[in-house]
Amino acid sequence: MIRNLARRYRDAFSGVPRNVWIIAFILLVSRSGTMVLPFLAIYCRQELNLDPSSIGLLLSAYGVGSVVAGLLGGKVTQRLGSIPTQIISLAMATPGYLLVATATEIPWLMAALFYLSLGVEMIRPACATATIEFCDDASQHTRAFAVNRLAVNLGMTLGPAIGGFLTLINYQLLFYANTVSTFGALLLTLWFFGWHFKTNPRPDQSVEKPNNTSARSPFRDKTFLVFCILNSLAACVLFQFLGAYPLYLKEQFKFQEYQIGLLFAVNTVVIVLFEMVLVSAVAKLPLLRTYAWGQLISCVGFGILPWAAGLDFFVTALYAIFSMLILTLGEMLTSPLGPAYAASRANPSNRGNYMGVYATSFSVAVLIAPLVGMWLYERHPDLVWYLSLIVGGLVFLGLSVLADRDGNQSSSDAA
Repeated sequence: MIRNLARRYRDAFSGVPRNVWIIAFILLVSRSGTMVLPFLAIYCRQELNLDPSSIGLLLSAYGVGSVVAGLLGGKVTQRLGSIPTQIISLAMATPGYLLVATATEIPWLMAALFYLSLGVEMIRPACATATIEFCDDASQHTRAFAVNRLAVNLGMTLGPAIGGFLTLINYQLLFYANTVSTFGALLLTLWFFGWHFKTNPRPDQSVEKPNNTSARSPFRDKTFLVFCILNSLAACVLFQFLGAYPLYLKEQFKFQEYQIGLLFAVNTVVIVLFEMVLVSAVAKLPLLRTYAWGQLISCVGFGILPWAAGLDFFVTALYAIFSMLILTLGEMLTSPLGPAYAASRANPSNRGNYMGVYATSFSVAVLIAPLVGMWLYERHPDLVWYLSLIVGGLVFLGLSVLADRDGNQSSSDAA
């Protein structure tokens, strides 16, 4: 059995091109410093003494920048190339954390968060496009995106876990650590690729696919736009990670920051250990239907949080881990399949724009999620989680209808 499991891991990771691994390594270094965003809501509440509505407004300033960055990142990637865009993104993000650290008034903090999000989020369409272009053929897309996810989550295992302990010393250390890791990722990108590095689509990737030959722009691809809207709606639940979720753990479950960081690490450790194998296992299943189930499972993982009310601390901690495992399973089913589906709708001439619009669907969620989540949290801390169950059901139904209309292609069929 152990030999068979080892073979599954080997097969899941085999065949991914070297440059995809390099991109993943750069993401690992960058995300290893992801300490500010998971604790930003608690920082604003505890260190700046802000109320939940003001915190939601601040986090939405980050979301506005994220929306702009998603569209801008796609355009810049289309014009300059994926690697130069990644360099620009990392160069902008490096001082952004220091700007946030020095801002104490709400207007300046909103401006700093807007600038930071421009730098941080522009890298999404650039990395996604580079990952596609580095693949030898389209059949490698899903595994390549899973490798990216592996790196991001391995980094985010280290980041929040270490960050939680740094808060015991000084919250400002979070901002300094993020600055160092982002600058390190910038240096690695310049070392491996340089500014003038150009990725080139493989000959077999330049063949347009039957389902997108008529789509000159992603904004004219109605099926893709519906998919992005549903993805954005589900992401509004996921991005409670940045607002209501850590605040709920702090104030309702009575967790300390280092315990919250360790709980985030549960999510990322499970993803690191099992996502590649799971992606390989579901490769033949219908892509959109699998994606629909993943979104529903994620929302259920959030939605069951209030059921731990009144339990003692030890049982509550176990329940929080159980909830995290459920939403992690859903996340593993959706995160690699989403960009793979977006890539299947595109061709080399519009790939950057497609990935930019897909990234923007998350950015819109970053804008909306804190406002809605904190507004609900201020009225009753459990409301946001009950709404998550409703959102999960609606997204599941929408994606199921879309799957019926778009056909039951698997991720390998899409490739």
